[in-house]
Amino acid sequence: MKIIDCEQGSAAWLRARLGIPTASQFHRIVTPAKWQLSKQARGYAFRLAAELLLNQVTESIEGIEWMERGQELEPAALRMYEFEQEVATAGVGFLTTDDGRIGATPDRLIVGKPAALELKCPAPWTHLQYMIDGFGADYLPQAQGQIFVGEFDFVVRYSYHPSMPPVLAHTFRDDEQQKMLRQALADFLDMRDEILERARRHGLFAERRRLATAVDGLADGADLGPLLPGEMA
Repeated sequence: MKIIDCEQGSAAWLRARLGIPTASQFHRIVTPAKWQLSKQARGYAFRLAAELLLNQVTESIEGIEWMERGQELEPAALRMYEFEQEVATAGVGFLTTDDGRIGATPDRLIVGKPAALELKCPAPWTHLQYMIDGFGADYLPQAQGQIFVGEFDFVVRYSYHPSMPPVLAHTFRDDEQQKMLRQALADFLDMRDEILERARRHGLFAERRRLATAVDGLADGADLGPLLPGEMA
């Protein structure tokens, strides 16, 4: 595992993630039932290939209202979790596998344990669903993915709402799921790389490889705008 020291959401963080699969999107790569490549995998591979070809972030931001509210509540959620569980946590930037080809961004690391914490401060109806139905199978690829990248023993997911009881879940390393996930990720990276090779074989992107050099400048603190979709020249 490698740790890239950067602030989550910063230009350096965006640059570190550019074009590589990250744990939060592993549900697009594998099915939680059989841990095989999903129908969404090829579409996600094209998206990552486009990021590398254009040197441009392609992520869209949905649910802005509740995402901003979640960011406001996150400090309170963290204090509550640390108080209830009697643990300390530490911030972290971006994690990658040793080869740098796969990444993950857990919200926090749990001090003294090979574990990570995911904090959620969702809309009330979503939190209620977590209370009644749990976090659902779609969360497993992300959790096992963070365990895979971060070499953790387990990942904690904690959902917080100020007017409702919190929801806590632990996902522990599953060796069989880890084996299947590793193979699926290898197949996915082969797919992404094959798309890149075919695109570059046509020579259409040779001149654009360094076109968006704003990404490099952004990592040094320049304006974030050119990294956003639809704002490249």
